Amino acid sequence: MDIKVYQKEEVLQPSGSEYVYVPNVIDFIPEIETVGDTEVIKGFDIVEDRDLLEQQCALATIWQRGLDPLDLEDGIRWSEAILEELSCLQLIQDIIEAVASVTTSVRVEFDTVETEEGQQYLSYKLTEVA
Repeated sequence: MDIKVYQKEEVLQPSGSEYVYVPNVIDFIPEIETVGDTEVIKGFDIVEDRDLLEQQCALATIWQRGLDPLDLEDGIRWSEAILEELSCLQLIQDIIEAVASVTTSVRVEFDTVETEEGQQYLSYKLTEVA
């Protein structure tokens, strides 16, 4: 269980400026203790900046290009890669640039995974740089 706090922010849309609710302003993680058959919330931890940074980087790597109507070039070209219209190297570059646009303290490490049928898949992980 987690609690999310939302706030209203002014955002530019193709139709003009609108107020929208922005999620994840503050994330709380409850400390739950089981007493008998009952779960009791005994306190909250606030998601630290490090956790938030990890979320931002992870989301940047999955954001599909073209979803933001004000910046159609922002994001990863996943659909083009799936349709084999984009080389693996270009996809890797998209992912690296997306993470770099969030922070320079996280590095993307790429690897390939081979299935029993001999198919290879690209995998990546995010690693914090000290």
